[in-house]
Amino acid sequence: MSILSRFKAIFQVRANQVADQFEDPKASLDYSLAKLEESRSQISRSLVDASAAKNRLENQRDQINAAAQKYEEQAQGAVKVGREDLARTALERKQEAESRKAELETNIANLERQVENLKQSQANLERKIAIFRSKKEELKAIYDSSKAQLRVREAISGISEDLADVGNSIQRAEARIREMQSRSDAIEGLIAEGVLNDALEPDRDDIDRELSRIGREQTVEEELARLKLEAAK
Repeated sequence: MSILSRFKAIFQVRANQVADQFEDPKASLDYSLAKLEESRSQISRSLVDASAAKNRLENQRDQINAAAQKYEEQAQGAVKVGREDLARTALERKQEAESRKAELETNIANLERQVENLKQSQANLERKIAIFRSKKEELKAIYDSSKAQLRVREAISGISEDLADVGNSIQRAEARIREMQSRSDAIEGLIAEGVLNDALEPDRDDIDRELSRIGREQTVEEELARLKLEAAK
C-alpha cells in the first residue's frame, strides 16, 4: 500500500469515528426515549391539572346546589308569612343559581372528557414507552454486535494488507537474491574464461590456472590409484 493510500485510509477511519460520535444510534435512541418520557410527564401534569380543575368545579356546583336549596326554603318561608316580594327575590336567586349550575355542569362534563382522554393518552404512551424501551435495548444490542463485527472485519482487512506488504517484500528480496546470484555466476564465468582477473590470484593468467587444474586432477588420480592398491592387498 502506498503512503498516499495509507493516509487516505487513516483519514477515512478518523472521519468515520467523528461521524459515529455525532451520530451515535445508541445516543439517539436514549434521546428519543427521554423525549417520550418527557411527554408522559407532561401528560401526567396535564391530567393532574385537569382533575384538580374538575374537582374545583364540582365543589362550586355542590355549593350552588346548597345555595339553590337555601333559596327554595327562603321562598317557602316568605310565602308562609305573606311576603311575596321576599319569596320572589329568593326564587330569582334560585334561578340564577340554577343557571350557574348548568354552566358548571357543562364545564365539568368537558373536563371529564379531557381527563378521560388524558388517561387514555397516558395509557397509550405508557404502552409505547414499554415497547420502545424493549426495542431500544434490542437495537442497541444489535448495534454493539454490528460494531464489533465491523471492527473484526476492519482488523482482518488490516492484517491482509500487512500480509500483502510482507509478500511483496519477500518477492523483492527473492528477486534481489536471484539478481545477485546471477551476477556472481557471471563474474565467476568471466574469471574462468580469463576475461576478468581473480582478485585473490592477480598474478596468475589462464594458462597458470589451467595447469593448476590439471595438477589437481593428476593428484586426485594418484590418490585414487593408491587407495585401490591398498584395497587389493
